[in-house]
Amino acid sequence: MKVLEAISAAIAAEGIDRIFAVMGDANQDIIVELCEKHGLKYVHAHHETAAIGMADGYSRFTGKIGLAATTQGPGYTNATTSLVLARLHRSPVLMLAGHASLRDPYNPQGMVDQDAMAKLTAGATVKIDHANNVDYCLGEAFRQLKARKGPFVFNLPQDVQHNVLPDPNWTYRPMYKAKVLQPPRPEDVAEAAKIVAGAKKPTILCGLGAAQSKAEPEVQKLAEYLGAPVATTLYAAGFCSQYPLYLGISGGLGSDFTVDTLAESDVMIVVGASLNEWTTHFGKILENGKKIIQIDDREDAFGWFARVAVGLEADAKIAVAALLERLKEGGKPARQPDAETVQKFKQRKAPGISYDDGKTVDPRRVASYLEDKLPKRDRILVFDGGHAAMVTCQTMSSPSADNWALGLDFGAIGQGLSIALGACFARPGKRVTHLTADASFMMNVSDFHTAVSHDLPLTVIVFNDNAVGQERHDLVHKGFPTKYADVAQPDFEKLAVGFGAKGFRVDKPDDFGEIDKALAVTDGPVIVNVRINGDVELPVSWEIAQHLEMTE
Repeated sequence: MKVLEAISAAIAAEGIDRIFAVMGDANQDIIVELCEKHGLKYVHAHHETAAIGMADGYSRFTGKIGLAATTQGPGYTNATTSLVLARLHRSPVLMLAGHASLRDPYNPQGMVDQDAMAKLTAGATVKIDHANNVDYCLGEAFRQLKARKGPFVFNLPQDVQHNVLPDPNWTYRPMYKAKVLQPPRPEDVAEAAKIVAGAKKPTILCGLGAAQSKAEPEVQKLAEYLGAPVATTLYAAGFCSQYPLYLGISGGLGSDFTVDTLAESDVMIVVGASLNEWTTHFGKILENGKKIIQIDDREDAFGWFARVAVGLEADAKIAVAALLERLKEGGKPARQPDAETVQKFKQRKAPGISYDDGKTVDPRRVASYLEDKLPKRDRILVFDGGHAAMVTCQTMSSPSADNWALGLDFGAIGQGLSIALGACFARPGKRVTHLTADASFMMNVSDFHTAVSHDLPLTVIVFNDNAVGQERHDLVHKGFPTKYADVAQPDFEKLAVGFGAKGFRVDKPDDFGEIDKALAVTDGPVIVNVRINGDVELPVSWEIAQHLEMTE
């Protein structure tokens, strides 16, 4: 048995059934082996960053390992931005990276140290440099992936792939133990319960860790027992959204009501969130001398951004249940929500907006229209872009954290399309709505053809101002000419037709019937080219830009 055959057998045995890739000389043999012998379905991407992005999106929307493959050299380097994005989201993406043959040290495609680059981008990697370490390398890979620590890069030198294993009867045996969800220390639970029991205005803030541990039932029970409002980070939008005291997103892309409610609380239970400056709206929600109970399964998550009264290092689901059980053991009855908070929830209204359409359409009007028109219960949303992403994230809601994804985790634009494609493969038959901007969409527009090739139910709404919008706003504030941010774009509705999809165009509010037509499409991919007024700017846009400059 060859090395590539052994690795393929292991991947199939782990239940992985799909591979996203751009084929090249150093990965074609293993792709064929996986698909021909083991029946994996093959999605040929048009660019490596999209292949990894699709695997990332597939992983986010299924919870399973996303498999991708690149060839050596430039194929590998093309993938690095998406690897970082997957790492930030802790997506279990396995990247099979073709590697220059070890017998050919002068191969120009081997000039990049792929091991070193993998450690910098993915944070975890192995290189199979001989047939004897196949078991070790497989164990390292699946140990990382099963624990959902992030992506893993499997460097496969082209010559070693064809080496023969010394054991002719080799079969795959998992070389890792199943992940055991760790409970919190009893003394930490006791201390946290004591603080929470004495709270007058408790709140709960949930992040990616809470969403990935599927802790929503436990969090909602705790919230109901405490009468506490629940907010989320941007990554966990929609988590506990059916709870009556759901606040929505915390931070600049949330509402003033959310930020103020969190800031006014005296005890905040933070579940699977890092309390970074964006989530805390540059520290505002940490005001009022509040005590923080932080729950996280990462040992290095505590105290970096804010002082923590008690830290519970544990799985979110288990820790929240343990905290609630301890509170009930204390004999304190469930409390009603704070009367003032309840009244504020009843009186809460969306702020009135005075739209400025100019000669096109105010982007806030478009986002509000989509919020009303898209199905509330089963919408699947993937966001990308700079200013356009701020507008849509601030306006649009998700029924659950499982139906919401971002392509801007790394601060990059252009990543969202591939994540949306991965979501389509993850949720077959469900329509995915991708909200993006013109410059973002153009970054990886070639892979829209992947949606056409596979007849995917993907609707792309392009907020088009013929510019890199956020940078254009920044130039205005700095008194610089905006021409440097202007980028003439194609007619996206015509581009859609050229690709073999359906295209629609909106130039002014009177054209919103075209959006209705697009949303009525039930099969295949769609692009809606919405010409927006690029002069409209969210207040938080410049606030974030200024803060970024201060931290550089």
